Amino acid sequence: MSSASLQMTVNDTNPRQACWQQYRQRALSAGREFVAAVDAALPVINARRFESETLGRVPDESVQAMIDAGVFRTFTPLQYGGLEIDPASFFEGIMKIGSADSSAAWIAGQLNCHAFEIALMSKRMQDEFWADGPDTRASSSYAPIGKPEKVEGGYLLNGTWTFSSGVDHAQWVILGGAARNFVVPVSDLSIDHNSWDVSGLKGTGSKSVTLKDVFVPDYRIHELVDTYNDANPGWEVNNRPLYWMSFLGIFNSTATNTVIGTALCGINTFIEQSRVRLTRQGTGAPIAQNPFLHLKLADVLTKVHGVRERHLNNWKSLFELACQGEEATPLERMRIRFESADANATCFESFALLWPIAGAAASASDNVLQQVFRDLMAARNHGSAGRELAAGQYIKTMFGMEPAPFSDFGTLAYYK
Repeated sequence: MSSASLQMTVNDTNPRQACWQQYRQRALSAGREFVAAVDAALPVINARRFESETLGRVPDESVQAMIDAGVFRTFTPLQYGGLEIDPASFFEGIMKIGSADSSAAWIAGQLNCHAFEIALMSKRMQDEFWADGPDTRASSSYAPIGKPEKVEGGYLLNGTWTFSSGVDHAQWVILGGAARNFVVPVSDLSIDHNSWDVSGLKGTGSKSVTLKDVFVPDYRIHELVDTYNDANPGWEVNNRPLYWMSFLGIFNSTATNTVIGTALCGINTFIEQSRVRLTRQGTGAPIAQNPFLHLKLADVLTKVHGVRERHLNNWKSLFELACQGEEATPLERMRIRFESADANATCFESFALLWPIAGAAASASDNVLQQVFRDLMAARNHGSAGRELAAGQYIKTMFGMEPAPFSDFGTLAYYK
């Protein structure tokens, strides 16, 4: 899309009534190119998957490979040099990275969600954020556990926020404050490098950050009520289909991409190891001849490939709606929210079915199967993977039950 046509869409008083087919075709084409670029980066990322665990963060070489592939500019607006691709292509790329290194995929997904959020904020915030280029990255810690204090011109922040995935590779951090999020330069906070001692997804480096009397001006604050009221300041420059889509929907669906890619990696590794493994008890026949393995493997393959296609198709449909100037109903959003959480659970539970027949060697810490199991267990505990809560939101909406009124980050997911 040319800069002239981009400016025309921005100035259109009723942009959702315009024909967005050119925009759609450009986004889909850029998405296909993005997926191909990710494929080329996978060998570099895969070769360092265990190094991620050792370091407690994704290696710089893997991050650079993702930068070179355009991973961190997928949701960056066009005018800042971004790709602005369709979400399904982005999701497919993250799945592929997940098959090479779960932690690399996790931070790639999370950091891009935050770029999407920045695109909804004021132009001044966007100009500052992308001043050094389209690959600028922000990590986050959305739980409102710090202490914001309203002062003239903004807020003063104190306290410690936890679980900031990918903070070692970020230039900014977005911190939760219930009804608003605060955008802070990494230079204004301290990172506790000893705070991330875990067994799964260790390479995500989801560390704690501490702030002491840090001033955040108003223009660096995302007031979530703006999204609730369809009054995002960022639409003054980004009033285009991608940014009409649900920020919370993308955020809650992104971890699922890592989980699906990780599960597929585990299944494919199981298949390759089973080609050469002999049973240690009984006849010593090849494990591949075991009829119990046949049924379990067929079942697992069907389930995981099934949730993969469902997940991608859901987001293809949502982007099509956006390009038609329409938005999903609450019921559709809650269905997709549930199906995303369900995919997380399905992948974990399916891979667990293979574990009893994976053999003793699977317990070795340097076996990819062991790493996959640890990462899937960790991902299953992420807030977006709460299948039970998502089911309640989905079915209550189906029966027309009154939702919780908008008040904060958590309740916004129902409305937008």
